[in-house]
Amino acid sequence: MRWHIPALVVGALILPFQARPPAPPQAPPPAPALVITNVSIVDASAATPTRIASIVVQGGRITAIAASPRFPDGAQVIDAGGKFVVPGLWDMHAHLAAVGPVGLAPERLVGHGVLHVRDMGGHLNQLLALRTTIERGTRTGPTIVLAGPTLNGEQSADFHRKVTTGTDARVAIRQLQPAGVDFIKIHRALSREAFNGVASETKRNGLTFAGHVPLAVSWIDAARAGMRTIEHIQTIFENIQPNPALVPAQFDAIFARLNGPFGDAIFAALKSNGTYFDPTLIGYEATIESAAPAVAERRTAAFAKMKVIAGRAAKAGVRMLAGTDVLDRHGEMLWRELERLVEIGLTPQQALAAATSSAADAALRPALGRVAVGGPASFLILDANPLTDIRNIRTVSSVVLRGRLRGADELARLRE
Repeated sequence: MRWHIPALVVGALILPFQARPPAPPQAPPPAPALVITNVSIVDASAATPTRIASIVVQGGRITAIAASPRFPDGAQVIDAGGKFVVPGLWDMHAHLAAVGPVGLAPERLVGHGVLHVRDMGGHLNQLLALRTTIERGTRTGPTIVLAGPTLNGEQSADFHRKVTTGTDARVAIRQLQPAGVDFIKIHRALSREAFNGVASETKRNGLTFAGHVPLAVSWIDAARAGMRTIEHIQTIFENIQPNPALVPAQFDAIFARLNGPFGDAIFAALKSNGTYFDPTLIGYEATIESAAPAVAERRTAAFAKMKVIAGRAAKAGVRMLAGTDVLDRHGEMLWRELERLVEIGLTPQQALAAATSSAADAALRPALGRVAVGGPASFLILDANPLTDIRNIRTVSSVVLRGRLRGADELARLRE
């Protein structure tokens, strides 16, 4: 079996950094007050996840949730007829400005109900400019939490920054934080010394770090060092056999180890240290779809075993996230990721949490994962209950994005 390493994880070079623009983005004019009545509000993090109420939105925020709230003067009132409101979805592993131009990805994400993304590596200046245009309301797009350049021990993509020592890592973080990044992304070729530098410097500066566990570091050590999230199901196989050339021949043996006490110890460490796991199942599955028949057959067999291990992590209590790591079919691929999470053993409620409450918590934006009074008014209205069948996430009939209602016709246009 030829071991696949996605194009985004192979590559290199440092781009000059520009400081965050001095002038803050101008907020768009406030949307008119909005009242949505007769809805079932779904909170995947709650013990009782569904309640029927009405939602009042003013100034881009939720100002009331009640059975019979007071309607603001001049409010637009929508009778939802018993439909279901869920928080805006997160894609926890996006790349909006890594390979090629941004294109229409921001609009297509919103059209599918993905109202927040964690960008896991790309050209910082492009990402900051995109975020500014979205915040100003001159472009439709999701909230963006971003890493900018990926710290790696080799130049393996043109948005990577090569760091080889602890000092390199500390200098990079001291430059990136004022430049506007929200967290630090690391990659597989980082040395142990550089990894330790990232761990200590991010902690010192109140940042988190996430990404690939470097091949020189175990998953247990990464969790103990405070790594916030670990990405991609295939990387756990790579970390056990750090020589990529040997992974295919040893794949079944590695799987057997992971599918027993050895794997249990890894997942116990992730759980006890609060490390999230973002398996990006659909990202690997996409490589099967594009492969030649013989290669696709081998990857399909490997993927079946990867899903078993991802399910084992979830069963062990590791907090799971929903991310895609794809460069096309934005939004629709996140729907498929949620379906794959259910296939590996998550309940629909757990899968929904992976793209809402758990995702927001992992990104340190908890208000962006719940529908609550005082929180941002960014949520979806679904025709059917996703807790009954996660595929019902596809029944998005309208979206409220930063207080503005986007109906079915507009969502269809955004998906084009």
